[in-house]
Amino acid sequence: MKKLFIIIKQVFSRPPAKIGLGVLVLVGFIAGAISWQLFNDVMDKTSTEEFCVSCHSMQKPLAELKETAHWSNAKGVTATCSSCHLPHDKTAKYARKVQASREVFAELTGKFDDPEAFEKHRLEMAEREWARFKANGSKECKACHQYARMDFDKMSPAAQKAMKGAAERDQSCVDCHKGVAHHLPQKTTAQVDNSSKFDDLVVHSLSEGNVYYTKSSLPLFASSALEQRIGDIESAVPVKLVKIEKNAYLIELDMWRKNKGFGRVWYHQFGVNITDAVLDKDFMQSKPHFDVVSSKGDPLTGLDWQQVQMQVWIKENSLISDIDAIWKDAESVYKTQCSTCHRQPDIAHFDANSWIGLFNGMVGFTNMDEQTSKEVLRYLQLHSSDFQEHK
Repeated sequence: MKKLFIIIKQVFSRPPAKIGLGVLVLVGFIAGAISWQLFNDVMDKTSTEEFCVSCHSMQKPLAELKETAHWSNAKGVTATCSSCHLPHDKTAKYARKVQASREVFAELTGKFDDPEAFEKHRLEMAEREWARFKANGSKECKACHQYARMDFDKMSPAAQKAMKGAAERDQSCVDCHKGVAHHLPQKTTAQVDNSSKFDDLVVHSLSEGNVYYTKSSLPLFASSALEQRIGDIESAVPVKLVKIEKNAYLIELDMWRKNKGFGRVWYHQFGVNITDAVLDKDFMQSKPHFDVVSSKGDPLTGLDWQQVQMQVWIKENSLISDIDAIWKDAESVYKTQCSTCHRQPDIAHFDANSWIGLFNGMVGFTNMDEQTSKEVLRYLQLHSSDFQEHK
């Protein structure tokens, strides 16, 4: 027995001349298993909501998420950041983790240091995510929202119509459901410097007495000094040029208004709610001078309408003569942004007043800025059945 202990002691105390292959394989396997576990621990840790919102710039989207049903609802079934923004397939997940180094670098270099900077890049970030969802068919959404498990009978008629078609096409969810967890990016049209995407159409050689069109939504002023703002006029509104002065144009509005209250909203024609201009309440309370050309009662509503004319001032370089350019742009936006959820209805199928509710129900699913949405609605209304009948 003593001899046996001596032999064992010698075996373990003497360094071997050669390490066996089996030992190497075993050690390698253990080291690999530990490394794989550590790798997965890091992956899991960096996929948690706590980690995602630890960056200062993520506090804003977190606050937006908390306003939605994805954060809190009656069922208690919620989604975390990684549920939507991290692919569930392993290969795609690893690739996304590598791509995320770009966002980490942006955070470290102060790209999103303040709310204004975040908003400046919101569209860029949103479009990148929308493209990813589009490419993979919104796999992350469908991990929870499966077409095969949807009970269409419990949906509203409008939702049934949209969702059944989407299910048949296995459509990407983000085609229709942008802005369900975070605010949509808002492109704003600069009103201060009077800029517009139709600046290249502006007419510089104008003739007094001719009719032109407004290039975009514009502020209206009481005098050529452009100091007292009295309201706003919409895009593509026909106006008569009365006088040209330095930095300002005097134009004549010829519109309709409802003779009720202050009558601040002035419309394109009798009985149709196509807004041409909205005048400020304080200005209308001051009882400004305008001519009432004619009056007419609306048999449908019982309201009295007045055809009115008034001269106001706008900034120079605000008028165009090619109205078709605005309609072509609006038509293009309508066809591209309003066709992802369902087939577009024939524009002339509805009257101008009906298009208001229909469009307002759709525009929330698009990425139109406020100016463009006004132009598209105006395009739809002015090409509706009300105007087709007169062609």
